[in-house]
Amino acid sequence: MFKSFLFVRGIHLANANWSSSKAQLLKLRKKTGYPFESCKKALQLNNNSLEKSEDWLKEEAQRLGWAKANKLANRATAQGVIALAVDNKKQIATMVEVNCETDFVARNKSFQSVVDVVTSSCLDFAKKQKALENSFSKVNLKSGELMALSGTEGKSLADHIAMTIGNLGENLTLRRATCLNTHGTGLNITGLTHPANTTGNNYFAGKYGSLIIYRRHLDNDIISEKSMESSHNEILRQMCQHVIGMNPKSVGVLGPYELTKSQDKVNDENDSTEIQDTVNVDEKPSDEIEEDGMLEQAFLLDPSLTVGQVATDYGIDILDFVRFECGES
Repeated sequence: MFKSFLFVRGIHLANANWSSSKAQLLKLRKKTGYPFESCKKALQLNNNSLEKSEDWLKEEAQRLGWAKANKLANRATAQGVIALAVDNKKQIATMVEVNCETDFVARNKSFQSVVDVVTSSCLDFAKKQKALENSFSKVNLKSGELMALSGTEGKSLADHIAMTIGNLGENLTLRRATCLNTHGTGLNITGLTHPANTTGNNYFAGKYGSLIIYRRHLDNDIISEKSMESSHNEILRQMCQHVIGMNPKSVGVLGPYELTKSQDKVNDENDSTEIQDTVNVDEKPSDEIEEDGMLEQAFLLDPSLTVGQVATDYGIDILDFVRFECGES
């Protein structure tokens, strides 16, 4: 009878331990999203500790991700997204190109999550750049500079990309980014992607993207009556559409004005060296007007007007713009 009691008690304890392990397994699976077999192995190796098991899974995913990334590194990445984020309170913005092999993966949540990490990191980078009073800084980052930026959890963007490659089984690349920082009254940044897609994250994404840095006149004598706030925002959206559709090569010339631009260049140590460019275009000869200048182009949504005429009518000075097209050479 005593042996029977021990046998029944043993079964009870085994069931209790299994229930406990199963509960831990379900929690770990739900929290990390890794396969059940991986979660089970992690718990076995770490005495059912959720915290240690989660750390082990992340380290293993990063190790396998880098191995997969190295294996797939030569695969072409012609698809992907142009993503942008604008923070008007801090007067900063960024636009990035993240590439993958197929359009199917570009719609995957894991891919969208890593794009979110990349845009957030670039916004943090933009915030750290210096802009002189009533000017702006514009920093263009190439692939290697992007990969070196810090992401979440103390990992570089290169680590995040590697882990996502391991998860998706498809090559990904960070191709380029532009980071903008404005400083001064009336200076603003606006942006647009086409087709517009919020993806539920903190950025907009599409196959094309544009950012415009502009100064808005505060003098009511300059701004026409139709330049109410809603109309003003709409015309800026249309100007972003114009940049995407007409692909201007420069801002161009509206009339006599002076523009001071703070241009940053990142060196190998990720320190930025500031270069001041002052552009004077007073009384520029008509034969020097650029055909591909944005302000001289016929406005995309009303070809009877130039972009410059529309900008003047709405009290807007276009200072600079950026245009990305996914996969462009």
